[in-house]
Amino acid sequence: MKLQRRNILKAIGAAGATGVSMGVPGLSFSQTQSLAATTFPGAWEESHRGILLPAFRKATGAQVNLVASLAVDTVAKINASRAAPPFDVVLLDEGPYLATRDQGIYEKMPVDKMPNLKDLPPKFIDPSGLGAFVSAQIYGIAYNTERIKTPPTSWNDMLKPEFKGRIGLVSMGSTLGSAWMAEIARINGGSEENMEPAFDFVKKLLPNVGAVAANPGILATLFQQGQIDFSVHYINNIEALKAKGVPVALARPDSNWGLVRSTMHIVKNTKVPDLAAEYINTALSLDVQQKMSSAPYFVAPSNKNAQFTGELAKIAKDMSELEAFRSTDWLKLNPRRAEYIDRFNREVKV
Repeated sequence: MKLQRRNILKAIGAAGATGVSMGVPGLSFSQTQSLAATTFPGAWEESHRGILLPAFRKATGAQVNLVASLAVDTVAKINASRAAPPFDVVLLDEGPYLATRDQGIYEKMPVDKMPNLKDLPPKFIDPSGLGAFVSAQIYGIAYNTERIKTPPTSWNDMLKPEFKGRIGLVSMGSTLGSAWMAEIARINGGSEENMEPAFDFVKKLLPNVGAVAANPGILATLFQQGQIDFSVHYINNIEALKAKGVPVALARPDSNWGLVRSTMHIVKNTKVPDLAAEYINTALSLDVQQKMSSAPYFVAPSNKNAQFTGELAKIAKDMSELEAFRSTDWLKLNPRRAEYIDRFNREVKV
């Protein structure tokens, strides 16, 4: 983006003709630089535009072309143009990232240029060095507080006859759907490598299922429209519905809360690798993490120094509790995930 003459003179006077210092030794950036990054639709895009982008501009003076994109679409676009990738930094869920980790589309994290990496706790460190776990989403039992007076305590409560036609499910094509099915398999004696118990559970559940959503956004809409009363969902989606006056809440399953981690990556062949590194470094900063974990977004932080506040603090008092939540072994699930998605789509019809 071209700057007006007055702004150029101001920038030169403030930072010198070479650029703007970033506080990271050896790094400086020109205010005419820009970066293309992805985010997820909905609350993620809102929080990144309202919190991350201003912090990044303040730190670098650079502009960001932020594109809301689902992980599968993001990866497809990168693979279609590897020599000149459309993005410099991408946001992915853990499952899609691990499924594409060996495709040669991510750069190694330049640790010396990303000081905030040191503030990640063990569960949020990527041993391959190809990504940074920048946040997490917590999921639990979502329910309508007007129609269900006693909060559910178990996923098995879904099977109760009083919920006939009132259960909502989300497709395994979504990260939430796959994570939930893996959890159902585990609590019924299976695993990510043995999903049969989960499909048996869903088969018994079908009489109670009123709708199946393609993604969490549509699932939230079903709650808002009163079409379902009971499902799995993320805290940030449920809190967003509550803010709109929808009578919903999130309850802790007896098997514990579930956790889905999200990663950021520098795309191979980016023309601005240092700027991309600083973008992720900013996303990991305490200020950005603290703001994103607060109302109205409630994105769980990965910076170990972040304080848990508000609704998030009711779920986890600190990082040690967060790390103990139930997570999915995507390395075991991914090899058969496409098969499971196809089976789910064939068998789960309402």
